[in-house]
Amino acid sequence: MIIIFLFLNSAFGISINLFRRQTLPQNNISNFLNIQYYGVVKIGTPPQEFTVIYDTGSGELWVPSYGCVGCHNQEYFRAEESKTLEVSDYVVEIQYGKGKVVGRMVEDYIGLPQSNIHSFMPFLLIIRETEIRGLQSDGIMGLNNDQSIPNLFDIAAQQGLMNNSIFVMQLNQIPYQSRIYYNISDEKLNNGTKWINSTSDSYWTIQIDQAQIQDYIVNFNETQFALVDTGTSDLILNEEMYELVLNSLLKTCKKQFGIVFCPCNPTEKQKQYLPDIVVFSKGVKLTISYSSYIMNDDSTSDGYCQITLASNKILKDFSNQMIFGDPFFFNYITIFDKQNNRIGFQEANQGVWDDSQQYYDDFTIDFTGLFWFSLIAYIIMIGGLFYYNYILSKAQIGSPSEQGHSIQL
Repeated sequence: MIIIFLFLNSAFGISINLFRRQTLPQNNISNFLNIQYYGVVKIGTPPQEFTVIYDTGSGELWVPSYGCVGCHNQEYFRAEESKTLEVSDYVVEIQYGKGKVVGRMVEDYIGLPQSNIHSFMPFLLIIRETEIRGLQSDGIMGLNNDQSIPNLFDIAAQQGLMNNSIFVMQLNQIPYQSRIYYNISDEKLNNGTKWINSTSDSYWTIQIDQAQIQDYIVNFNETQFALVDTGTSDLILNEEMYELVLNSLLKTCKKQFGIVFCPCNPTEKQKQYLPDIVVFSKGVKLTISYSSYIMNDDSTSDGYCQITLASNKILKDFSNQMIFGDPFFFNYITIFDKQNNRIGFQEANQGVWDDSQQYYDDFTIDFTGLFWFSLIAYIIMIGGLFYYNYILSKAQIGSPSEQGHSIQL
């Protein structure tokens, strides 16, 4: 019977799940030089695998379409190979800080490896890409706080595939493994978590009330906000904060061609000039260690590594906006709770944060070729009945008791 089901699935796209299944509520994330973090997503029927940056700073999921003009990679979604793809005429353009993409809105099944998440949802097939340089992944999975754009976890929770839509980012520096978690238990969510409400219902943004650089307290003239963004490689600070940090760094670091390099493995004497960055948000103290904004690369010949700090002057018209990119995430397990419009922070660790296994009773039968399945199943059942009657009649004809013989042992 298993072979029959496998044959039907291959021939007619039939999905039969009759057993109790488990899902591991975590996925490993690949790390490119501590500046890009990406994982695997499965799209279509049968699934095609792509790598995507889990980006809390944008809202759309996109991967390149076959025939894309100017796309940066060699992996493309082949629309003709998916039996469940639905295409629209709606074209969307997304402008990033550097570069842009243009894509067609489509819908298909999206899933994650080693998970029962398999949700039909909209995404973009990119048909043109401009100046997207250095991107290591095939595409991007937007996971911002936009209430009007449901992400994969929102839809999976609505379908009952998850307890909630919360996801958790654990970004570590090389050599430690980074992960994304989902379907989080209440026990893990409330294990010393510091919660801060997002000030925006579109982006994951927290208010910064005050900052401290070594012994100097920074009181802002206007309210500052920080976008908590896994899609940005740098820590982009308020100009006053940046200058304070830079002035201290240059006492032991060096500046070449406008780029600051600091000791990769500083001595105790050098550490006094490498300040931690402390910010306060709604009574919560958040500390960004100096080691998280130095790109520790042991391959450098002179023992100096580039820093990943920048001034928010590069944001031009957003003088009260900071961006807490990947260096910030090295300091905290960061919890994104879209339903309650809040972000949670737990102290970082390099081990597995949540290794529990979640179980589901799944008895869904999903047929994409129902007519053919019914017809073949009917033929198999009739054939089985004829075969059973044939065996039964043969056994009765050859029965010793009915032929008047005795058998002695």
